Amino acid sequence: MIESLRIRNLRGIRECSINGLTDVNVLVGRNGVSKSTVFEAIYLVSSWAESHNHLGRDKVDYVVARRASRRNWDALWFAKNVEEDIEITLGFKPLGMLRFKIPYSSPSSPVLLELTREVIASELFEEYSLTEPLYYDLHQDRLWDPKTRTTYIRPEVRDYFLSRFKIVVEFLRGVMFIDSRLSITNVELTIWPKLLDRRLDKKIVELIREEYEPDVEGIMFKPTREGGFVLALTLANTTVEVDALGDGARTAITLASTLALASNTAILIEDPEVHQHPGGLATLMRFALKLAKDRGLQLFISTHSVELVNIVRRICEELGLGFRVFFMERDYSSGVVDVRVLESLDVDVLQKIGLDPRMLYVI
Repeated sequence: MIESLRIRNLRGIRECSINGLTDVNVLVGRNGVSKSTVFEAIYLVSSWAESHNHLGRDKVDYVVARRASRRNWDALWFAKNVEEDIEITLGFKPLGMLRFKIPYSSPSSPVLLELTREVIASELFEEYSLTEPLYYDLHQDRLWDPKTRTTYIRPEVRDYFLSRFKIVVEFLRGVMFIDSRLSITNVELTIWPKLLDRRLDKKIVELIREEYEPDVEGIMFKPTREGGFVLALTLANTTVEVDALGDGARTAITLASTLALASNTAILIEDPEVHQHPGGLATLMRFALKLAKDRGLQLFISTHSVELVNIVRRICEELGLGFRVFFMERDYSSGVVDVRVLESLDVDVLQKIGLDPRMLYVI
């Protein structure tokens, strides 16, 4: 589990630290405070362990393309200051801190892991005359020494790191980003064949039946006139293509299908309240949080909905999941992002006196 996060020089963030992360973390704040950038930071780091996501897309390309073309690579840097590396530091319980860097001109992979004596045993540095820090490129399986600007392989160093941080590597490999760019078409082609193999389609049907379509009997791949196949709900007297459903049902199927395959990793969910009635939102969040409990998932959720905060808090209490709300505020001139924890009592009190927790910046 990620316990802490520090970001430097990424997008609109010059500096940002978040501590006390738990099972379910909800980010709130006005538009433009860099909630999405926090998600992008975690996703970029996950590309160090696995370069492509569950849809087969390059993760770094995906992050860049969310707001710019691939050619606008320098837009990732704060104020486009490409002379200074992007730094993202994750604290993992109980293994400690790992710092990742994105140099503008990397010798290999876009994301490199910094190895210091706090991470690698000092005797390894001494035995092999290693300088500090070194950078480890997992994809190329090699070390890069920025002082000598040389690359080489030291199996002893690699094996030591991978044995100590195996759980972290696997955790990062599985990270998923669920945002508005994820469509039902993506899910049909890449996720549903795997869901059907494991008969996880039954869970999706239960979700749909509970809130969106009480008469649904199942989900199938239906042939199209063009010769392909699309997902469709089977009802008592007909079938309905998922594409033809309302926005709420379609969004719920997309999100739930993606979550159903995840385990022992982090899931980044951007604004899940979009297109959802409060009743549908409660059903969808209960589905997600039960999976988080059963599959060892750490959830990061951004929202502009007080209803979502209350729904998630209540379900987390029922399931025994850790829950925290983080209020974010950014100084637009300096790029420093301040993050503070809203305790449950704070949210209750603010609502009782008629204040929206998302509007703390006006207080």
